Parts: sequence; structure tokens; C-alpha cells
Amino acid sequence: MSSLDYTYENIDKHIDRAHWLAPTIDPKKTMLLVLDMQKACAEPGGAMYIPSIGGAPEGKDTIQPVVNVLEACRAKGIPVVWSLWGLRGDGKDAGYADTKWGLEGQLENFPGSWGNGGDELVAELVPADDEPVMRKHRFSSFYGTPLNEYMRRAGADTLVIAGLSTACCQITTAIDGANQDYKIVVLADTTAAVPATGTDTPLGYGQHWETLRNIQAHHGDVRTSIEFLDLINA
Repeated sequence: MSSLDYTYENIDKHIDRAHWLAPTIDPKKTMLLVLDMQKACAEPGGAMYIPSIGGAPEGKDTIQPVVNVLEACRAKGIPVVWSLWGLRGDGKDAGYADTKWGLEGQLENFPGSWGNGGDELVAELVPADDEPVMRKHRFSSFYGTPLNEYMRRAGADTLVIAGLSTACCQITTAIDGANQDYKIVVLADTTAAVPATGTDTPLGYGQHWETLRNIQAHHGDVRTSIEFLDLINA
């Protein structure tokens, strides 16, 4: 049994998907962002590994749906871009993240710092030579990166986001993209959220589900990878 089963069976029970920004997908106007699929969060034993809470996907189970979407987009000629998240060990690019996480003066040993291994992609996902890889230090893939330029150059008006994590990099990228009038499509079975500590989270609740409800209500569309593959006839 996969942690994804709950998503496939219950997504419409927990998310009101009555209205769509992108009821159809035009491959010629679409770009795929493979979002921060790094070992630290998606590989068992990773320093920031994400377990399944409240029926949300587990880190390791998000990998295959991302692989499926990536292969299909390549086959359909949909441009692909990648992002990696990390911080400098000296904290000069951390903003207030080190303060919020209680890591002031400790980023040199933080697994999310560049060079500490946390920036490595999972083995199953390898960028092609012509697929740009952006290294970012904030959650949004639009912040301080050329993602907007990549999309404009490709003539894309739709961004499909596949990867981690729901309550951090997914939603901030979705909001920044929506604010620039891109149609955002988030794939619910490709992402998960670090759970809040000390809580007993019921099914359909927690940061993952609350974030997906927020995105669907205000910023974009929440699909599964299976639904997306069907939309592009893959």
C-alpha cells in the first residue's frame, strides 16, 4: 500500500475543485518545474525527510509520480526547468530562516546548506543537458531566479509544479506565479509537507492539505499526476 492511495481516493472529499484555471493543457504553452526533489526530504534517512501525516504523501512516494510527469513532458515537448533549495553556511542569504528555525550560527552544519549534501537530487531524477537548473535560497522558485525569463522565452502561460514541499516551496512558487498571471497547476501526489510537531493530525488535515485547499481556492489548480497525464494524452 502506498501513501498516495489516500490522495487518489479522497482528493475531492477534501478539496473543492469546482473551478479550473486550466481545464485543458496546451503543451506548447506549458512548462514543467521539477521542484526541489532533494534527498534531504525525499529519501528515507534524509535529514529533513517528510513522513506521511494526515493522509498526505510520504517523501519517497512522491518520486515516481514526478518521474512519470517528467518523462511524459519530455515526450510531449513540454520544456522542463529544475530548482534546488539551499542556504549558505554563513547565513548571509538566510533572511530570517535561521532565526525561525532556531539555527542562528549553526547553518554550517545544517543539511540544507549548500555543500552539505542536502542539495543533491534523488537518484531517479536527472536533469537533461538542455534543462536549466536553478539554485535558490528562498522558497519561491521565482525569487531571485530566471524562471520568469525562461517562461516568457518559451511562450508559456501555464506552470506545472511537481515536487516538494507543499507548505513552503509549492505555495510560495504558486502565489508568485499567479501574481504574474501564470496559470498554476500543482500536482498533489508529487508533494508533501513537514508536519507540525506535537499534534495528532486527522486524515485530510495538516499543512499539506490546508495548503492545497488554499492553492485551489485562490492561486491555481490542484491536480494529481494521473489527471495531468490524461490532460496531455500521455
